[in-house]
Amino acid sequence: MTPWHAERLRIAHATAAVLAAEHPGVQIRLEGALAHGLAHARSDIDLRIVTPAGRPLRVVSRTVDGIRVDLHTSTAEDLSELRGLLASFDLPREGDVAAFRTVRRHLTDLTTLRTAVVLDHGEQSPVLDKNEADLYARWALADRVQAAISLTEDLLGLIEARQRLAEQLVWQHLAVVVAQAEAAAAGQPLLGDKWLPALLGLATGPGHAPRPIPALPDTNRPYGAEAAFRAVQGRLCEALTARWGVPEPGDAVLDPARSGLGWLPQRCSDGWALQRGDDLVPLSPAQFHAWAAIARS
Repeated sequence: MTPWHAERLRIAHATAAVLAAEHPGVQIRLEGALAHGLAHARSDIDLRIVTPAGRPLRVVSRTVDGIRVDLHTSTAEDLSELRGLLASFDLPREGDVAAFRTVRRHLTDLTTLRTAVVLDHGEQSPVLDKNEADLYARWALADRVQAAISLTEDLLGLIEARQRLAEQLVWQHLAVVVAQAEAAAAGQPLLGDKWLPALLGLATGPGHAPRPIPALPDTNRPYGAEAAFRAVQGRLCEALTARWGVPEPGDAVLDPARSGLGWLPQRCSDGWALQRGDDLVPLSPAQFHAWAAIARS
């Protein structure tokens, strides 16, 4: 714990006690990076006042010992509806993906919920249980893989159009997205990009130092794009199997073209798949195992 985190945690607990006395019956939550153990020298404090019923309270943010405390308000009913999105993982390979669209639209709020801890008399406890946190991780990982799929489609178009400067920018963005997927697979929340090095350190284990965002192979070299795409394929395979488990090998017939440029893996609620742009190919566990072996080679 850094001095900045310790000082802000002290202020959060003290402010929570004041708010609980001012508004009997409410629940006070600490949210965001600070609740997850992260803070820098100018971090604010985010507290949420949850009322059991009725309308959210009207409160004004304040400054305590020179540190801004942002106050947010919600009703328990509103948060219960949000929490309901973490009741199951529903992303079919083919069919209605409305649930995925809904979760992606609310992912920032779900990340806030994932980090939230209840402050009560100097103690703190996570809002989500272990199963809900696991479902959040699966949704977050699927979201980051889908973001990588979208960026890959852009890259294929830019490479074909020989728009080199734009291509390099998208490669840089893709490197960040793949690292976010790796952090999500390890159970870390999708906090802002500035926290990604720290989250990668936490993904390694408690108390580990921040890690640089892993770079993709140099695309300026001959066959650089192929090497970079292969790195993305392999790392996303590792992330997905870290969260979902490694499927059993078996006899599998796999179209060699599916290992070409742009095809990326995705884990849906009903099994494994490959996707490139809008083209989605369902895979059996044995087929995915065979494809992953090629991607990692």
